[in-house]
Amino acid sequence: MYRLLRFTTVAVALVILSGTGCQKNTAPEPPQIQGPGVAKPGAVLTYGFTSVDPDGDDVWYMVSWGDGTPMVWSPGHPSGEREELTHSYPDSGAYFIKAKAKDNDGAESGWSDSVQVAVGYLPPNPPLRPSGTTACTTGAAYTYTARAIHPLGDSVALQFFWGDNIGDWGPMVPSGESYRTTHVFETLGIYKVAARARDARGLESAWSDSLVVRVDTLHANNGLAPHGLVLTAASDTTVNVAWSAPVDSTPDRYVVSFRETRTSLFDSVGGTQSLSFVHDPIHRSGQYQVTAVYDSGRYTSSETPSTTPIANSSPPRIPELNNGDVKTGYGWSRTTGEATMYDMTLADSADKVDFYATDFAQGYAGPDYWLASPFLAPSDPGGGVPAGNWHITEFTHLDSLATEDSLLPRYLESRYRDRSILDSLPRLVACHTEDGYFALVRTNAIDTINGTADVETWFQLVPGLRLIEH
Repeated sequence: MYRLLRFTTVAVALVILSGTGCQKNTAPEPPQIQGPGVAKPGAVLTYGFTSVDPDGDDVWYMVSWGDGTPMVWSPGHPSGEREELTHSYPDSGAYFIKAKAKDNDGAESGWSDSVQVAVGYLPPNPPLRPSGTTACTTGAAYTYTARAIHPLGDSVALQFFWGDNIGDWGPMVPSGESYRTTHVFETLGIYKVAARARDARGLESAWSDSLVVRVDTLHANNGLAPHGLVLTAASDTTVNVAWSAPVDSTPDRYVVSFRETRTSLFDSVGGTQSLSFVHDPIHRSGQYQVTAVYDSGRYTSSETPSTTPIANSSPPRIPELNNGDVKTGYGWSRTTGEATMYDMTLADSADKVDFYATDFAQGYAGPDYWLASPFLAPSDPGGGVPAGNWHITEFTHLDSLATEDSLLPRYLESRYRDRSILDSLPRLVACHTEDGYFALVRTNAIDTINGTADVETWFQLVPGLRLIEH
């Protein structure tokens, strides 16, 4: 009996010890990598590596930089915390970075997905199509604007092609900043105005898309033509065109003409003896001009105000609220329609931001991203946004647009919400601002590794008008 009891005790002890010694150690997850995708040769680049060990062990990282650099293990780092490592590529090329992690017991993860970095002295991107007056008269100076983005953030100089000659290079301006200059057309005709950019190394972009400009003596304002043309919304789909009478005489009547976006000719849409005219463009956008008609001739306004929305493909990437970039707020100028990013950690930005991108969680890993109204930001789990008079912007959440040029949905509370999920890409979302402007936001890609959303927008400068053809 004593031997049996002793045997049983030993067996139980062995079972307990065996169970303790066989607890399975789980390897860390493959790391996530965040860092720049383009760089200059020799630049010191910082990449963040994050891996979670299911057992809570510290993790070490081994990085393959894609250039043959020997691979070594980094020092240990707490599970789930970002480890930053630097690297420099002396030569131009495309490199693929990957990493793996190991824990205290030496259990290794698999390799992460590769992240590409393009190293080289890249040229500027082609500028956006220039903006400026498209109906001109000979001998008068007109202002034209262009801007270009450099993929490396370098300053650029811009140069205009005026349709019959190439202008001088302008001064260096920061990447994405507008450059303005004036030009005088000396002869009648139709001109295609374009622009290109050059950086300090002399690398040039391709030419931009062209702005078609018509030069005609009929536009000379010698006191017989209308002036001061202003566009307002007669309804959310119709346009009120108003103007001031000629200075020196009273015409018999006025003729209003319209040129649809992406077409080259003005067509008459109606006549009147008053100083305003309401036009139904049948969901189209475009330019307007007004002609004063006399027995002795016709005199056309030099101004051609437009309802064509302002396109913005820059900034192309919006940082998610919590990805570490200070400029996470996206806002449109009510004067030019151009988009700018703002620092949402500053209360002074409250009256400038129209929307931001968020996953409504700590970090920026998603999986879902949203376009969100700025007034939500102070309570967003991403944090860092102070209380303030942030704008209330609303987005369509159910309506889907057939095309980018489709009429935006009418503003109704049942159609617009303070956020819109980016659950399928590319995603077209109509936007309505607190002060009554409409815009279209197209999200092309979501990058939960780097915490960014790639967007393009079109902003309608006429408040209350939901025309978005572009």
